[in-house]
Amino acid sequence: MIGIDSLDSKILKIIGTEPMYPSEISRRLGVLRTTIQYRLGRLSDSGLVKKNIEGRKSIWQPVYKNDHNKNHYRVYKDKEIVQAYNQLLNLPKQTTILSIQGSDAAKSEFDNLPTLFIKEAHRVFKRRGIVMKGISNKKALGHFDKLNKDMIKSHIGRSQGLKIFSNDSFIAPGEIMSTENFLLLANPRAKFALVIKDKGVTKIVNDTLRLVFDLLDGEKFFDLNGWLRGR
Repeated sequence: MIGIDSLDSKILKIIGTEPMYPSEISRRLGVLRTTIQYRLGRLSDSGLVKKNIEGRKSIWQPVYKNDHNKNHYRVYKDKEIVQAYNQLLNLPKQTTILSIQGSDAAKSEFDNLPTLFIKEAHRVFKRRGIVMKGISNKKALGHFDKLNKDMIKSHIGRSQGLKIFSNDSFIAPGEIMSTENFLLLANPRAKFALVIKDKGVTKIVNDTLRLVFDLLDGEKFFDLNGWLRGR
């Protein structure tokens, strides 16, 4: 694999918006066409770009843009983060999601995800028997005090096993939701989410989280459903 410098990065970025001819890249970047041709050849040898022949011309596009990102990972920002969470609703029935959620992330979900979406997610989880095994901080429970009764009722009845810690662990704004074939890394407060579907990555993360839950076997599960019914 070659080293990627700033010019290579600029080339990858500019053809990531749309496929381009070397002459177009040269003109937009203000770099000699011969230099662009040479760099494209190096990037092609490393499997980062590919060309299609159109008549007597070659048009270039990034491999990671069209082949890797689409099938293996995608970044979601701003309002798009709902699309990342929405993919949880398409998980197979009886799936177990392993989750680690910072208490600040719990609050940010309520602030940044539409109420109707949260309610729909709860309905789908209940209907499809999707189990959420999570780790969080006791501070996250305080966010329920600000919810109306209808939203609290929506939370009740989900199948889950929850480990709650009262110290300063798990107070960050990020969260992880993992299955063997799906991984969501998100910071709802920053309106940023990364979805990974590369099985080599998703399985090792899921296996690691399973090990964490096994190590916490001595810790009592918090009965969130019972706690919410008493609100």
